[in-house]
Amino acid sequence: MFNQIKALLSDSQLQQQIMKSANPTESIKLIVKAGVAKGYNFSKESVSQVLTTLTMQPNELTEEDLLAVSGGSCGPRTCELSSKVYVEN
Repeated sequence: MFNQIKALLSDSQLQQQIMKSANPTESIKLIVKAGVAKGYNFSKESVSQVLTTLTMQPNELTEEDLLAVSGGSCGPRTCELSSKVYVEN
């Protein structure tokens, strides 16, 4: 289903319709309708879940996080998450 919805979203006509839609609910209806035209049977909820997955941004690491991963230092967040206790000199 994920790949089918992703393929539908690559259609430029559907993209234009989605961009003109008034709200996310309308966009989901357009995707469901486009899916029906291709022989798919998506629920509004499943389309919404896929869209959420596609639009999620990965968490960005802070400079402190990057240093801790590279062994440069042990920041407070890293030490709290670790089962080991590190002592900085």
